[in-house]
Amino acid sequence: MQRTVRAWSRMPLPRGPALMVLGYHRIAERDDGLTVRPSTFAAHIGWLAAHRAEPPVVDVENAAAGAEEWPWRGVALTIDDAWADVYENGLEVLSRAAIPVTLYVPSELLGTAEYMTHAQVRECAAAGISIGGHSRSHADLRRCDDASLERELRGCREDLEDLLGAPVTGFAYPFGHVDGRVRDAVASAGYTTAITTRRGWARPGRDPLCVPRSFVADVGLSTFRATVRGGLNVLRAADALRVNTG
Repeated sequence: MQRTVRAWSRMPLPRGPALMVLGYHRIAERDDGLTVRPSTFAAHIGWLAAHRAEPPVVDVENAAAGAEEWPWRGVALTIDDAWADVYENGLEVLSRAAIPVTLYVPSELLGTAEYMTHAQVRECAAAGISIGGHSRSHADLRRCDDASLERELRGCREDLEDLLGAPVTGFAYPFGHVDGRVRDAVASAGYTTAITTRRGWARPGRDPLCVPRSFVADVGLSTFRATVRGGLNVLRAADALRVNTG
């Protein structure tokens, strides 16, 4: 698969401004599809920091909300779930690199097993990491009734704003699950941008509440560079088939 990703990255890149949004979940010595090893993460971030002009690394919320000019094929970094190993193994790396990254936090899970504490999230924010919402309990929002959906969305934003003393306007859909009702509820809850798990290039003028994203695996630098150049977009057709037949 890595060879296919590298080959696809050599396809013609999009014309005009575009953004490749990349996601991480966990940073630990684990062997599963949601985790990258600390050495891998440090290598990825180190490469981006060393080449920050090409590709430019931008804040996904500012770009998606139209608050800054879109780069010519830039990259944005996101991290979901606020796992404690991200704090333990990633915060120093990110602080040293000083590049934009957004952490999406399920507010009611903070302080429970394997998740960051409230104080650790505040420390991440103080280090320059943007904080976004990820619902309260990491629920499949499509299955929530209207009252529960409101609590998950608006409640999460209010929890995080109380914690940080700052506005929280970005959101990431738990599991990437979103439909029209959930998308509209996210907007009603006060979020201005929201991130999916649908692969593809983000483009200016598209719906800021349905921003595409690809998750990064524990891969070497050659495959990571291909991922930055859109190599994982080769899997879009397989993703669509899995959704339609699942």
